[in-house]
Amino acid sequence: MGQICKGICERLKPNSMPNNLRYKSGQKRCGLYNCFLEYEGAFCPCCKTRLRSKPRSKKVWNQL
Repeated sequence: MGQICKGICERLKPNSMPNNLRYKSGQKRCGLYNCFLEYEGAFCPCCKTRLRSKPRSKKVWNQL
């Protein structure tokens, strides 16, 4: 079953900033569409996949 983008993610895209500050400022990442969102929920409103709220890299994680 394929995921269909509903276009909601385009409206929730934040302003650009350095990658190491994105998670610190509260942005979350949708792994399916590879985009950052400013959204309070745990699941992407567009495709319903779980949003990542912490970086995978230990280098970035130690800076937080």
